[in-house]
Amino acid sequence: MQSKFAFLFYIISLVFFLGCLSQSVCAQTNGIYVYKDLETYKAFLEKTKNATDERLERKIRKDYDKIIEEKNADLIKRLNQKGFLFDTVTYPYLSRIFYQILEKNSLDKNQFHFFIDRSSDVNAYSYEDGTIVCNLGLVTTMENESQLAMSLCHELGHYLLKHVNNSIIRQLEKYNSPEFLAQVKEIKKQNYDTKDKLEALLMTDAFDRRYHSRDQERAADSLGIVLYRNTGYDGKNISHMFDLLDAADESTAVCTIQNFFKQESININEDMLKPPKRMSFGSAAKKEIVDSLKTHPDCSQRRMAMQFCFSKNPKHGADFVIGNEQQLSAIKKIALFDKAAYSKDNNNLGFYFYQLIQNNSLFPSDKHVKSEIFDTMVSICSHQKSHTLYAIVNNQYISKNDNDEYNKLLKLLDNLSLKEMTQIATSYYQNNKSLITASSEAINNLNKLKN
Repeated sequence: MQSKFAFLFYIISLVFFLGCLSQSVCAQTNGIYVYKDLETYKAFLEKTKNATDERLERKIRKDYDKIIEEKNADLIKRLNQKGFLFDTVTYPYLSRIFYQILEKNSLDKNQFHFFIDRSSDVNAYSYEDGTIVCNLGLVTTMENESQLAMSLCHELGHYLLKHVNNSIIRQLEKYNSPEFLAQVKEIKKQNYDTKDKLEALLMTDAFDRRYHSRDQERAADSLGIVLYRNTGYDGKNISHMFDLLDAADESTAVCTIQNFFKQESININEDMLKPPKRMSFGSAAKKEIVDSLKTHPDCSQRRMAMQFCFSKNPKHGADFVIGNEQQLSAIKKIALFDKAAYSKDNNNLGFYFYQLIQNNSLFPSDKHVKSEIFDTMVSICSHQKSHTLYAIVNNQYISKNDNDEYNKLLKLLDNLSLKEMTQIATSYYQNNKSLITASSEAINNLNKLKN
């Protein structure tokens, strides 16, 4: 009898969860991006900064405050500008994973805040004040709760080892040291190449900092494993997360740009998809930072170290503790949709269009995706007509791969004429009319463009 009631409760809970999911994916209000405890959080940040001030030498206190205040201001700004997700499905789910880690390690939850960044970057990060952040890009990349939990344990490791604060303080102490000030003074005395020599001095300093950061990543992995062992999660699949991170760096597309248009029976000249050296709507790309400035150790090295650790001392448990595979799949769908919406909120319609194409491949009958693709096509046409394509396309994007599908889409947008783009939007609408809920504004704009 108890098992029947348990099964019935599971079904009711699942129906409720999927109902919330549907509302979240299609949400059109800003409420899911509002942090309700903002004033309390501001007070927390100020209190944390003041507590650190008391332990600092007076000569660096003012500079430290300036750095932290700028960081806090930027963080508050992003909280006020829909930079983080506070919906009724994803945020509670991931928060429970995070606070369960704190509970199992007897860490005071009042010292921490957990946020979900809407960024597509496959990353998580931490601040010196105890704020831990998980990007939506990481959520869509990880396969299970255990891998997400390990990522959060890693970031907790950074905080508990005071990596951010120690790095800031170490740099300020160096900048205020007699040796460094003497070097700067000597360079300023010289008549030639002063600017280049000062930049060279700072670049040397950057190499030093990045070197320490690599050590910090390894230390955060080590402490993260200790924290992870106190949870109910299993250790056998954890090292595979680094394969997923490596694959994410390759920017593998679910659907190629060519296949998308082929499926829509829209003919595209393949020569238009070849990545250019420079696009007409973009500015010259900045020189990439050389590989030796990477902050993270190679994923293969970290995978081997973690695999060795868990094989030598196995950690038994489950891959799911808070939810299950079906719930995480639903969460990942929300994340896919919302990180795309974040690109739209930032007026980066080029990347939004690319994300929509990928989501369309995963959810080919989704009315929201179909409608947004059409609206975005019409918006791109309007920007072409007003010669403002540069304003809605990422003109600083640097491709590391000749087969980068996003770069191919940028090339296509650069090559298409207004007439060709308008024809594509019209054809797409006719092909998907039954699934598209088009705004009257989009239809009117398209009709104006055709005339």
